[in-house]
Amino acid sequence: MDESFEHRPLLNRETLRALQQRRDASSIIRLTLQLSAFFLCAGFVVGVSPLPFVAAPATVLLGAIWASLFAPFHECTHQTAFQSKRHNEVGAWLSGIPFGMAPSVYRAFHFEHHRHTQDPQKDPELMIASSQPARWPTSLRGWLMMASGMGLTILKGSILGRFSFLPYAKWDERAPWVPPIEQRPRLARESRIIGLCWLALIVAAFVGASGMGWILIAALVGHVFQALWITTEHTGLPYEGSILARTRTMLTSPLISWWLWNMNYHAEHHAWPAIPWHQLPAIHTEIAEHLEAEEHGYARLQLNVVRTNLLA
Repeated sequence: MDESFEHRPLLNRETLRALQQRRDASSIIRLTLQLSAFFLCAGFVVGVSPLPFVAAPATVLLGAIWASLFAPFHECTHQTAFQSKRHNEVGAWLSGIPFGMAPSVYRAFHFEHHRHTQDPQKDPELMIASSQPARWPTSLRGWLMMASGMGLTILKGSILGRFSFLPYAKWDERAPWVPPIEQRPRLARESRIIGLCWLALIVAAFVGASGMGWILIAALVGHVFQALWITTEHTGLPYEGSILARTRTMLTSPLISWWLWNMNYHAEHHAWPAIPWHQLPAIHTEIAEHLEAEEHGYARLQLNVVRTNLLA
């Protein structure tokens, strides 16, 4: 996505052009380390599955690593992780299978979100309220439902089923953000591949394959981490105003920022989505004084929401 959504001249043309340069090495190293951690932790969970007191905390750790794979998937679907389209496609599949959404489907969904951020009538994240609530929950039950990640789980399952089995003619009424009909066979084909991979995991867990039940639990735990993460991006922010008013940047520890591929600099990313992940800290330095929604720490923000909205 090459569009810029911040129309004020906050960056000069030369700076913007320099920041849009992509680097393969950084993304290769980070994706390799992240996938290695994922598979090593998954192997460890399977190995210690007969020992619940060891398997349980390892499963939570695996869930956290699993959630973080959304970051490279997001970057690769933007085609900004690597210099070549082919490398980005490979990266999108390697991270997209565990994420549970076809790369072409997510690209269509996500690019519409960029074009219509916080527009309740056009932003697919708001049109499908279970994935991204427009406002913070006002009850403890509502917040727990949001934080459970069940909305994300149901969303991914429904999208996989919809694009795998529904006739193309019915897609528009269920998902108005989908591309023209000539592009839909690819979305259907990719969704079926992702669906088969996840069906294999679910079947393995339910037939009692060694340790696979713990892996399935880790997948559900991963959606908890992901829900707590992505709801900080826009929830509770205005429907109008600049993109920096409608998107929140999170200041967090270098370790968390590393796992998230700097997606905590989310306002910066929404303003200039063609800028790759490794340049987002530099963008933040350039435009920090113009940010209108900035918070310190994911846990701190969620706790403040609970205190302010639910316990007041």
